[in-house]
Amino acid sequence: MIYIVIGIGIALLVFVSVLWKLAVKGQTPKRVINVQKPAQYYEEVSFQSGDAVVHGWYIPAKASDDEPKPLIIVVHGWASAKSRVMRYVDPLHQAGYSLLLFDARGHGDSEGIKAPTIKSFRDDVKAAVRYAQRREDVAPGRIGLLGHSFGGMGSLLASRDKIGIKALVTDSMPARFRTIMEALLREYKMPYAPLGPLLTRMMFMRAGISSTELREELSLPAALEHRKSPVLLVHSRKDRYIPSEELDYLMRGLKNRREDVECLYVDTDGHRSSEKDSRFWKNVLSFYQKYV
Repeated sequence: MIYIVIGIGIALLVFVSVLWKLAVKGQTPKRVINVQKPAQYYEEVSFQSGDAVVHGWYIPAKASDDEPKPLIIVVHGWASAKSRVMRYVDPLHQAGYSLLLFDARGHGDSEGIKAPTIKSFRDDVKAAVRYAQRREDVAPGRIGLLGHSFGGMGSLLASRDKIGIKALVTDSMPARFRTIMEALLREYKMPYAPLGPLLTRMMFMRAGISSTELREELSLPAALEHRKSPVLLVHSRKDRYIPSEELDYLMRGLKNRREDVECLYVDTDGHRSSEKDSRFWKNVLSFYQKYV
């Protein structure tokens, strides 16, 4: 009997050790090197977020006068970087906006942290807004956000507070942590059950996020319900990585549906191609023109 107990104990230790290693790996995004640079004139900028320095690019609007300009802050997704969201730059810049692109902590050129999560993305978005509001060439009352995927989650969570943004666009945004974990485990060719819930809990433990904080502060449906700015939610029906059912889920759960919550379904292949649908820019630019 004693050998059986010892064997079970060893097996459990091995299982937990493997799970912990997977959690660490899952919270250590591969660094994307920002080889590609903006075609427009830009400044290398940096600002503080928590205990780390965040690096970004500020692209001033084309207008030659000295009046402060409206700004759109573009937020990349998980395991991505500012150079990966430059596909949004030209249309926004042509429309007269200044732009701020930055690498979230643990990504691109920015300093790292132990365990990046949706909470760190949220706080990086808030830090970016504070930085933008300090710039004399930015109209502090005319700042918008555009977040892709995980960056959309961080942006929506940030907009739950009065941080001074006028409008938010999310593109291909997950709405449930289960969906994110399913996508991660598919990359490892591993099933969600029974690993997914355990890995999710371990990741939040590593990041110091409690169940109460997760439920009360990091809920996407709650953030959408209590948003402090208008939001346009965009998703492609052909997104196989983060399916458009995530947008369906959010809209079904929205109790207080007002005119300042808009959604747009497009039909482009992949997780990073919504902007290729002609309806994307027609709706996004109109939305920003209305609110920013």
